[in-house]
Amino acid sequence: MNFILRTIKNMALDILSMLKGFTYGFIMVGLMIGLLGGAIYGVLYLRNLFL
Repeated sequence: MNFILRTIKNMALDILSMLKGFTYGFIMVGLMIGLLGGAIYGVLYLRNLFL
């Protein structure tokens, strides 16, 4: 019985860790896309001002 309870507990902790990792990864990818988009927009805007 102890083995089953430990296994279920470990599976639940693994699922929680995967969800946290997925959320963290999604946020990091979103921030990276936003920063790259802002940098490209800024460069093109400045280029348009001077040319």
